[in-house]
Amino acid sequence: MATPPTTAVLGTPPQPEWTALKPGQKKILAPLADEWPHMEHVRRKQWLMTAERYPSMTRTEKERVQKRMRDWVRLTPEQRAKARENYRGIKHLPEARKETIKKKWSAYENLPDQDKQGVRERHKSAILLAPPPAPESANSDEPASAAR
Repeated sequence: MATPPTTAVLGTPPQPEWTALKPGQKKILAPLADEWPHMEHVRRKQWLMTAERYPSMTRTEKERVQKRMRDWVRLTPEQRAKARENYRGIKHLPEARKETIKKKWSAYENLPDQDKQGVRERHKSAILLAPPPAPESANSDEPASAAR
């Protein structure tokens, strides 16, 4: 079995192996059990923080976390890298663009489950593999020559 990458550069101390987790942590993080030995320490730490918050989550939030873990382990390493890249890109979008995305997400969440499944099937690869939207320029109304 491969050893998880060193975390010296990231500054995250080594995180516990699966066998060292508490029973409650193992139960919450069960979908990640097979992935745990290969996970970087920073990722383990993030999941352990999620497990720590888990008991105070609503039932809906808990279901969402479990589903996301199951979905995450099904992704290829390339799809995971792309998802992380997309997430980082969204963090830097202007607030107006983020609001548009939130509205679209809200509309999706309000769809019946059957319709959601259809949307996921039609757009699965596009959602996972599409590049993040380019951040909009603060001076997008100015012609390029005026910025010189």
